[in-house]
Amino acid sequence: MKKTLALVLAFLMLLSLCACGAGSKGGDSSAATESIQEAPAAAADNGYGGLASYSSDISYEYAEAEEQNGSGEAETAEVDPDKIIYSGEAEVETRDFDDSIAKLMEMLEQYGGWIESSSLSGANYYSISRGNSGNRSASYTLRIPSQHFETVMNSLSDIGNVPYTYTYSENVTAQYYDTQARLTAYETQEARLLEMMEKAETVSDVITIEEKLTELRYQIESLQSTLNNWDRQVSYSTLRVGVTEVGEYTPQPQQSYIQELWQALTGAFKDLGRFFKNFLVFLVSAIPTLLVLVVLFFIFRPVYRKVKARRKAKGERGKTGKDNEK
Repeated sequence: MKKTLALVLAFLMLLSLCACGAGSKGGDSSAATESIQEAPAAAADNGYGGLASYSSDISYEYAEAEEQNGSGEAETAEVDPDKIIYSGEAEVETRDFDDSIAKLMEMLEQYGGWIESSSLSGANYYSISRGNSGNRSASYTLRIPSQHFETVMNSLSDIGNVPYTYTYSENVTAQYYDTQARLTAYETQEARLLEMMEKAETVSDVITIEEKLTELRYQIESLQSTLNNWDRQVSYSTLRVGVTEVGEYTPQPQQSYIQELWQALTGAFKDLGRFFKNFLVFLVSAIPTLLVLVVLFFIFRPVYRKVKARRKAKGERGKTGKDNEK
């Protein structure tokens, strides 16, 4: 009986010791938690005590913003992983210049594009009258919505012969999201500095914070401008199109050697025919000028003869006088 009672008492003492140990540990934990929670409040109650004490807080906020933006970048990349700038060039030959330009403008309107720049050149009446070719040409820099860029490139053959096309792309995904992350980090730092500005107590602290804000805002505007420029280029692709009026289309390269020789021979005869045609046009356009020159020739010819005769007679009289003196 006594042995049983001793065992029960020993078991109860062991339980009480365990309970006391657990209570001591719980008290230490709660005390530690309270000290951690009170630390920021104590730091806030201390005031500024100089701007240097807040530099570590700003650095922490900046690093935290970068970390958050890193995760945000991954989420954004899942939604829109690619930031690709598409561009292209094309040369179009046409026998009906006005109709091709009209079709190009219709295509541009159909797909929601717009003209960034354009130029038009061609021989004027004077150059045509001098025998030069009257072929016209136009150059356009077009902005096309990126989702319709490939469709427009493939549709250029509807307005004329397309002997040359070239497309290229630039992937700016990594640079875009890196710039976006840096922008968000700078904005977070700006917000932190504005909070510090409200709590500033000395003039030197205010001046230092304003200088830092000026630098930050310059960086923010620069990064935002870069992002806006990339957004415009990604949303609207650039297409440079040259339209040239020709008499004959450029032959396709899939030709045999005999076909190339025949093409060269026929081309030479066509060029010769165009030369005589332009020369005839020049002669016809020069007829009025030739008529005026002929009339002037017959008007001034008698006068010229009289002047020449008088000079000759005067010269003979002078020669006769010298002979008499001798």
